[in-house]
Amino acid sequence: MDKFILEKGLKWIPYNKFKNVEYLNKGGFGTIYKAIWLKNDKEWECHESCLDSSEIIYFYGFTKNPDTLKYMAVMYYANKGNLRENLTRIVESAWDQKLYMLYGIISGLNVIHKQNLIHCDFHDGNILNHNYYEKDEKNRAYKIYVSDLGLCQPVKSFLKEYKIFGVVPFMAPEVLRGKSYTSASDIYSFSMIMWEFTSGIPPFNNRAHDIQLSLSICKGERPEIIENTPQCYVDLMKKCWDEDPLKRPSSEEVLEIIKKWIYLPYGKEIKDIDEVLKRNAMEFINAPIEHNNLVTESHPQACYTSRLLNFTSKKLNEILESEMLVSEDLNDYMIKDLKLLGK
Repeated sequence: MDKFILEKGLKWIPYNKFKNVEYLNKGGFGTIYKAIWLKNDKEWECHESCLDSSEIIYFYGFTKNPDTLKYMAVMYYANKGNLRENLTRIVESAWDQKLYMLYGIISGLNVIHKQNLIHCDFHDGNILNHNYYEKDEKNRAYKIYVSDLGLCQPVKSFLKEYKIFGVVPFMAPEVLRGKSYTSASDIYSFSMIMWEFTSGIPPFNNRAHDIQLSLSICKGERPEIIENTPQCYVDLMKKCWDEDPLKRPSSEEVLEIIKKWIYLPYGKEIKDIDEVLKRNAMEFINAPIEHNNLVTESHPQACYTSRLLNFTSKKLNEILESEMLVSEDLNDYMIKDLKLLGK
């Protein structure tokens, strides 16, 4: 690791430059701490990342804990935690604020995709919130950052065949069935974040995140559409969670749609706008602000941390294929019975 850091010219930060090291959380790939960097008395988060972008959490360099001898990545500290921790606030926000946040999220994902990279673990725990005016409650300038970029890529390389790693509700059906991650599977994950912005709760929080839920997702089950959600928003969300990855829009396409929704109601000119898009944008102006009336207590076997699942894609496919054969046999019997009745 020391040789790798030197060869890549990465910044090395001595561990004694940090004080007040404090445990924050444990994720699927490591433990997260925050600390004060003595260099300039600002707080940075020790975590993982890579790209340098305004929508990607900023990576400063590496350090090493002298007690555990473990390497740590030093990142910018987002003081409002992850998206999941802010869902109650988000769902009660006006639609213009929701769209600005979604625009930040899809902008970060688009930066990743434009580099021919795939996130592979895109969920609400890997999207961070920061308020630049934390001490001023009247001035809330929330900034969205995408973190944990591409962490599933190295995991995929050492997982045994058919193993599945991730957060089940955010995983595309083709990934659950053993297909490789693609930019389209990231878009599927984004659709679940879109749904959270209308519900205020994580998807499938009332169910065990097990093989039964995975089977249901592969068969086409999706979270229930929330009442009073603008129809154009529902239409885009459904396209993003389409069972066929080839029918899902690209991050660039989603970015452009959300950008037009944001700017049209405020009279800003965008070329080549048709009346349908203008009408769609106005839906957000007229949509009521919702409150979280859904069940917020999660099922004891719901898990929103990335993990190695206790079933394989091979087992999942075997069950789906056997159910398909049974269904085909039943259809054959029904056809035969109808023919007999016709005699």
